[in-house]
Parts: sequence; C-alpha cells; structure tokens
Amino acid sequence: MPTRTSNPRCPIRVGEPCTLCFPGARGPQDCGLVYLVQSDPELREELAARRREHHALPNR
Repeated sequence: MPTRTSNPRCPIRVGEPCTLCFPGARGPQDCGLVYLVQSDPELREELAARRREHHALPNR
C-alpha cells in the first residue's frame, strides 16, 4: 500500500502550504503564530474575512 505525504495548509496564509515559518513548529497544530491569531478576536475576524474572499474567487 503506498503511503501518502501530508502537505498541511497554513491557516494564516490562506491557500499556501505550511512552511514551518515559526521556530520550533512541526506544523499548524503547534504554531505560535496560529495560536496568537486564533486567540485575538480582531485578528481572527480579519482571517475569516480573508478566507471568505479567497473562497469566493473563481477557479478555487
């Protein structure tokens, strides 16, 4: 059975892969930047707006 490699998406940079840009992170699940954005209501709302815009674009 072939094994599949997982390419997690960055929850902050919408539409881009996780590049492990936060030191010590092994993926989005333990990224400090993701934690900071998700714990701030204003940043979380801005991210939600960007995701809506990204998904509304054609060819997605």
